[in-house]
Amino acid sequence: MEKAQLTIVLGGVRSGKSKAAERQAFLEAERLGGCLHYVACGRVTDEEMAARVRSHQRERKESGRQWTTWEQPVAVGDAAKHFKKQDTVLIDCLTTWLTNEWFTSSRDENDWVQPAFYQNIQSKIQSGIDQIRKAAGAVVIVSNELSYEPFASPLVFHYAKALGELHQWLVKEAALAVLVEHGYPLAKKKGANA
Repeated sequence: MEKAQLTIVLGGVRSGKSKAAERQAFLEAERLGGCLHYVACGRVTDEEMAARVRSHQRERKESGRQWTTWEQPVAVGDAAKHFKKQDTVLIDCLTTWLTNEWFTSSRDENDWVQPAFYQNIQSKIQSGIDQIRKAAGAVVIVSNELSYEPFASPLVFHYAKALGELHQWLVKEAALAVLVEHGYPLAKKKGANA
């Protein structure tokens, strides 16, 4: 079965990556003529996160486009049953999805440093992305670029390693890879997937 075209949009915190991803999703939806779906991976854990969620919801509402939102903090691939081949799916964001899978799988720090632990989570996420790509026509994934952050603990090191490996896999799979800095998207890969 053919997989949907994939776009990965990376950037630092508050870089404008979500807006850039939404613009790309609009373009894909126009090309395909289908519906726009937003898969929200975040969990509201404090007032700052609640404010960010409200801001993202307001921006989508004000965009003039009709979005269908799916709250899916883990097992994101389960949402694939809602999509059709002409639909565009925006997953926001891989960083929170990985975090949610990580802490749902184990809260034991001894597990976190085991390669099999994070490789299993990576495999779950890759499988979920593949499920969605088989159901939809285009998929846009947002994620934080953490390569500039200090690794303050073994948890952060292993988490960043798992995320970095997922980013490499996504860029390899993607037709378009974008890095957003200060609100400006920079195409890092454009063309057929490798």
